[in-house]
Amino acid sequence: MLKACYALAFFCLVAVAPLRAFDWETATSNGREYVTLRSFCAFYGFTYQAPSGNDRFASRNGSHSINFKVGTSELYLDGVHYVLSFPIENGDHDWLISRMDVIKLFEPVLRPTEISGRHAIRGVVIDAGHGGSDNGAASRLGTEKEYTLDTANRLEAILRNAGLKTVFTRRSDVFVDLYERAHIASLYPDYAFVSIHFNSAMPEARGLETYCLSPRGAASTSSAYLTRGDIQKLPGNDYDTQNILLASMVHSEIIKLNPGDATADRGVKRARFVVIKQNVLPAILVEGGFVSNRMEAARVNRDDYRQSLAQAIARGVIRFVNVMGDKRMSLPESSPEENGSPAPPPKPIAVAPSGLAHDPANGNIKAGVSPVTPPKPGTSASAPTTTGPKSKKDKSKKAAATTAPAPAPLHAANPPALTPTHAPVNSSATPDDSTPAVSPSAPTPSAPLNLSEPAPLAPTAGADKAPPEPDEPPVVNIYPTVSTTPPKASPPPHASAPEAPTTNATSSPAPSSDTQP
Repeated sequence: MLKACYALAFFCLVAVAPLRAFDWETATSNGREYVTLRSFCAFYGFTYQAPSGNDRFASRNGSHSINFKVGTSELYLDGVHYVLSFPIENGDHDWLISRMDVIKLFEPVLRPTEISGRHAIRGVVIDAGHGGSDNGAASRLGTEKEYTLDTANRLEAILRNAGLKTVFTRRSDVFVDLYERAHIASLYPDYAFVSIHFNSAMPEARGLETYCLSPRGAASTSSAYLTRGDIQKLPGNDYDTQNILLASMVHSEIIKLNPGDATADRGVKRARFVVIKQNVLPAILVEGGFVSNRMEAARVNRDDYRQSLAQAIARGVIRFVNVMGDKRMSLPESSPEENGSPAPPPKPIAVAPSGLAHDPANGNIKAGVSPVTPPKPGTSASAPTTTGPKSKKDKSKKAAATTAPAPAPLHAANPPALTPTHAPVNSSATPDDSTPAVSPSAPTPSAPLNLSEPAPLAPTAGADKAPPEPDEPPVVNIYPTVSTTPPKASPPPHASAPEAPTTNATSSPAPSSDTQP
């Protein structure tokens, strides 16, 4: 009987083993590593059709929708706007997606249960931006520091009611240094960090944004250069996949505050603000609206809007907590998905300036990609494949759309790692501007995708002349006269003190001038 069990176990392993590997079509250019759109669709189960005379791609699998435009970094995934680390490139035979974005965005968002280092989240560090002598952005109705603290109090009440512990970086109108905020977070392992801000820019700017840390080797969304600082590993980079998942879940909830208004979704973006780059917790920064816009300033000044914003942030945080710890915490204030409403269709990608991180001209792909059919368990070898550019005689022949297999069998394990083609870079070493870029190489049609850290590139030429990245979101005040009347404070949430990491302290660590309840 025992031998029979061993034989059965061996048979199961042999039968499943081929499904655990996946052949990716890959290519490189200027040191960047890419995968083909076809292999991307095959892995994640999206319907694939070879791009032919079209600059947009839209597809669905059983659970998700995707919509993007070649040559840009703009992406809509499940109707939510993201800004990629690198643009989608137009290869000779297929479109190309950077390996950085596959690892640091698509993998955690599309397969969150496969995130490495998944662990239970016990609480949330709530960071009310600005404070004290730092007013932040301002309108004639109020200041950012007032709105962030009020929203933070509302968020705490909701999270505690749901069963999560909370810690504040400031509970009153005091100034707390940015590095001190990150230090406070470090004292609470197994928490998540949410920084609350309100935006400012030119008067016409409006909408909602959510930031998480830029991956090592990718510029921030607002930067046109890859600088020396961008290729150094930061404390927060240890949580890249958790950061993007938290940002994705929170942003997908807050944009519901603007139903049917695609222009109000400014996207999930990347930055290296101090409170997220120096954080050793999954960390995000939420921009809840523009106080520099007259209509949004009036909206932000309303109690009911700040309450709705706090509820939306809480829903995203609780969704993240549920995935990270396999919990079933109920969400506050039911969302459209919970009521059974269908998911919104993919939104069109507007052709408009968006502060993209990279110039597509710097990464044109010149290498072709050999036509290779991704493995399809249970299908014959005669499945249709795509070929190179069509000749004039072939224009009338449309490439048949193929539906890739569902990725369920791949949940057993991540694709096996491939030995990196670049030597690891010591994060403490100073890169040399003269490092030659890697020339486009021939594609590797049968190589597993390397899910290890992508190899950093050399800084972009001229990066030393670029202005330094701000330590926190920049403030543009266009209203010189500011009311000193603060918004109505929400009722005290709970009198119970947050849990300390290793002791039974009754108050959270904060500057001595910050009075704790």
